[in-house]
Amino acid sequence: MSRTAERTPSFFERYLNGEVRADDIDDYVDAWHAHPNHQELHEFLGMSKEEYAAWLRDPEDLAEIARARR
Repeated sequence: MSRTAERTPSFFERYLNGEVRADDIDDYVDAWHAHPNHQELHEFLGMSKEEYAAWLRDPEDLAEIARARR
């Protein structure tokens, strides 16, 4: 019998679902720094490289990035 590991939703998935606010991203970045794994930060946050680059240029664009994804 195989066990399926439950995956924790990423920041961006939770943001798109209205479960977290934009400024909660800092907590996710802190968590990634505290417990790095084999993921790049953009992957951990649930963003593509392009979305992550846009967010780095202007963190206020997170809502626009979310609208573009929908």
